[in-house]
Amino acid sequence: MGRAEVLQGVRQMRFEGLLDRRERGELNQEEAGEMLGISERTFRGWRDRLRDEGRSGLIDRRIGKPSSRRAAREEILRMLGALSCWGFVRSAMPGSR
Repeated sequence: MGRAEVLQGVRQMRFEGLLDRRERGELNQEEAGEMLGISERTFRGWRDRLRDEGRSGLIDRRIGKPSSRRAAREEILRMLGALSCWGFVRSAMPGSR
């Protein structure tokens, strides 16, 4: 289990605890969201996903997927090469020696 999965589990447990406190009337949604570092709207979204999909609804679907904004290695090397005339060191990228 990687770091992201562990942190996700911690986030789930904290959310479920705060949701329980919210349902008992100890907190409002804004306070619960603030304690998690998220907006009230995101808190409501998580609450709805938990209700509709169960615990699996809280799983971060981005974990394990590469970013759609990630540049290809060749593109990064091309840009570094183009910038080398300005004094940037090509070895700034790991594995490009």
